Amino acid sequence: MSINVEYFSSLDTFVKNCTENNNKYFLLVSQKCKFYISLLRNSKIQAYGAFFPELIFEGEIYTDGLLAYKLDENDDIFIQKDISNITLTQSDFENVKSVITFVDALSPYKQTYLDNLFELLPVDTQIMGGGSGELPYNRKEVIFSNNGIYKDAAIILCKKQNLKVGIEHGWKILKDKLVATMSNKNILSQIDYQNALDVYKDIIKEDLKEDFTNVTFHLLKYPIGLVKYGNKIHIKEVINVDEKNGFTLGSCVSQNSIICVLKGTKDNLIKAAYNATKKAVEQCENNQSLVFLFDDIDRRIFLKDRYYDQLEIIKRTINNKTLIGALTLGEILNEDNISLTFYNKTCVVGALC
Repeated sequence: MSINVEYFSSLDTFVKNCTENNNKYFLLVSQKCKFYISLLRNSKIQAYGAFFPELIFEGEIYTDGLLAYKLDENDDIFIQKDISNITLTQSDFENVKSVITFVDALSPYKQTYLDNLFELLPVDTQIMGGGSGELPYNRKEVIFSNNGIYKDAAIILCKKQNLKVGIEHGWKILKDKLVATMSNKNILSQIDYQNALDVYKDIIKEDLKEDFTNVTFHLLKYPIGLVKYGNKIHIKEVINVDEKNGFTLGSCVSQNSIICVLKGTKDNLIKAAYNATKKAVEQCENNQSLVFLFDDIDRRIFLKDRYYDQLEIIKRTINNKTLIGALTLGEILNEDNISLTFYNKTCVVGALC
């Protein structure tokens, strides 16, 4: 199986260079790329894709342009224009071994979509992907085909090859055994019967050994985690901070959930990415043909220039095979084949073999 992945500095360059008949392309597009759906539509190229803050190709980060992955003849691809009402059926996924899906990260229907997709897929199908969108957070159309561009939408790439995955985040517990004593959907107002913001500030002040006023500045280093079954930690994305109402999160937190405050270091996050990569390629017995990396944009912002150290380690671990990916607004994986989960601030690696 040949692997055809190429970076293009603009949509216009892609259209001019990829006019061959009967080829299908899976596009990862940076949010700064000048993108005209009319140009894609008029080209008659079969192209499907999603937008992200930044892209990853080999050992480089791209803040503009797009990545084009030429699909195999037996790959199937679907656009779900309205994820609140999924129209696909089980027959659409016969003989599928692995799926890559991107979903509008800011859609209120994203978890409903993931639950429905999981029910449609054959048992033991490996699923990975990420949240599509841009920074700063802005509700807009982020999923596309050559027929149109959509929000509250998703794209699904189905492959006949096996996909072996690894997932890690690297954040460590700073303060645990906290209870979300007042929450409403995605609003966390109280922790342990106190104002959520005050509790959070006190925990961070104790660790920093100093006072501060800008809570938002510290959210990257000290995220909030939700404690799940088996003491697994799912990190929650904080979209907004309000002195009265507390934290607005990217997804719901049930009242009386057990939560924690985490702390990150650059070394721990890089090690986590290495561990996720190592797990994926070892399951392929190091015979991977292509590796996908969907890594949260917040991890990239936190690591700053050391993100290139992470990419170098990943490339070395995958024996310098082709690496393609995106810096996402959340990550998707069916870990342990129990459910399909939307993660945050997490690194997901998939090795195609």
